Amino acid sequence: MQFTVLGSGAGLPSKKRHTQSYILDAVDETNQYILIDAGEALQHRILHTSIKPSKVRSIFITHLHGDHIYGLPGFLSSRAHQGGEDLPLTIYGPKGLANWLDITFEISGSRLNYPLSIVEVGHKDCIEIDNFKVHVRLLDHNIDSFLYVFKENDKTGALDPDKLKGIGIEPGPLYAEIKKADVFEFNGETYRTSDFTGPDITGRKISVHGDTRVMAEPEYLSLIDRSDVIVHEATYLDGEQEKAHRYFHSEITSVLDNLKNIDYGALLITHLSNRYEDGFLNELAKELPSGVHLTHDFFEHPILRNSQENK
Repeated sequence: MQFTVLGSGAGLPSKKRHTQSYILDAVDETNQYILIDAGEALQHRILHTSIKPSKVRSIFITHLHGDHIYGLPGFLSSRAHQGGEDLPLTIYGPKGLANWLDITFEISGSRLNYPLSIVEVGHKDCIEIDNFKVHVRLLDHNIDSFLYVFKENDKTGALDPDKLKGIGIEPGPLYAEIKKADVFEFNGETYRTSDFTGPDITGRKISVHGDTRVMAEPEYLSLIDRSDVIVHEATYLDGEQEKAHRYFHSEITSVLDNLKNIDYGALLITHLSNRYEDGFLNELAKELPSGVHLTHDFFEHPILRNSQENK
């Protein structure tokens, strides 16, 4: 599994940073990409990667500001001609998303050749997609903006071949049948499969924020605690906490202070204002704690199993 930042800039695009779009690559796990937000020039960003639009089966929109959605109609239209014919796609996002897309497609005369579902989400919803449960949490922005916490389902531990050999079962096709069952019979005896497997493998957890002020509520912090990856905006990087709060955004020092009492594997800082020069960003990056990254367009972060524990 991998998290890719296609667009890392805030508000206005620049020559080096496009606006917000992310890809959660779950191709190895569920044969799909999950797209989170769809900033302007999303299609152009994808052209520089190996991502196949036809394998995007779920899209999550954090909020309806233009820098997070203006690339969506173009992507949906192009997907129809990039192998997406007849392949269903579901978009999750705030109230108003369906109306905006309906009007956009009606006025532009656009037609899709695949089933499109639009699900408008709310605070504390829980969505199930393939191998994930996605928890939705309202953030603190000047319009409804959501946090999406992607929790991969736990996996049953691997079979212990030595234990199975101990009762006379040699490796073979029977192993697959045993793993699928809670109990199995062999030579007239009944056994519990759990007695022959290792510990369950904990699913990975990825917490992706839309635009927001820093939030310190215990319920919110508990929700993102023990994330393998946290993606959080920091539009302000130079100590302007009051300005960040006034404009419903976050400042990096406040973000770090707020998260210091929870556990996480990596913190990806995004939504960076284009007013910061490379020299400033490079110096700031040197001062950040281990595991905290100032992202850029095409930044990639692999999400390994147990990455939080191995921080």
